[in-house]
Amino acid sequence: MRFSGNYLELLEIDPEETPVIAVVGGGGKTSLIFRLARELAVRKKSVAVTTTTHMAFEPERPFALDGQEELVKKNLREYGYTIAAGFQRDSGKLCSLTEDRLLLLKDWCDVLLVEADGSRGLPIKVPAAWEPVVPSITGLVIGVAGLDCLGKAIGKTAHRAELVSEFLKKSPDAPVTPEDVVKIAASAEGLKKGVGNRAYRVYLNKADVLTDLSPAQEIAERLLEQKVAAVWGCLRK
Repeated sequence: MRFSGNYLELLEIDPEETPVIAVVGGGGKTSLIFRLARELAVRKKSVAVTTTTHMAFEPERPFALDGQEELVKKNLREYGYTIAAGFQRDSGKLCSLTEDRLLLLKDWCDVLLVEADGSRGLPIKVPAAWEPVVPSITGLVIGVAGLDCLGKAIGKTAHRAELVSEFLKKSPDAPVTPEDVVKIAASAEGLKKGVGNRAYRVYLNKADVLTDLSPAQEIAERLLEQKVAAVWGCLRK
């Protein structure tokens, strides 16, 4: 499937069926989460956004420190969505809530969107031993990979490049190919790690960098052969 202006439709998301969605993988996770939050709000769904790792703090957005019930419900009434997370003063970043608080947060909103992985903005990654942190209540996992990795050296485009090189059995100087993206996206040691029996989709971001969309189509088709649904688009447009 190719890009559509509506990401809920593009990713075939039914908020009634999967009200807790975790987003993992490469750069674009935060942008995708807030795009989904905006589309859900249009559908009159209340949305809470949180993280199980770390996430940039955006002071202009409604925020409920530590997922405090009064603040969460106030923001949902006024804005239709809220960010609910801890805050690390030393780094200035948002951090995770307790599992108990996540369970409460799920009950206070219609849809809970979770950034469950970190990549420092780089387009591809292979998770370390402790990653990703997918909450037990998650019904759908979306793996993100940036198409701007194609043709670039692993060492310059991958988060934790040494893990990616080891996983792909390639030199850090080797360019990333469509086949590499397929392998990372489809593997239980890659973006599919921790998915288990949950629903899973792959979103290929930054399709606008490609002058020819055939690599995106090739990746999506190869993933479909492995029973993984993949779509592509560009969150910047």
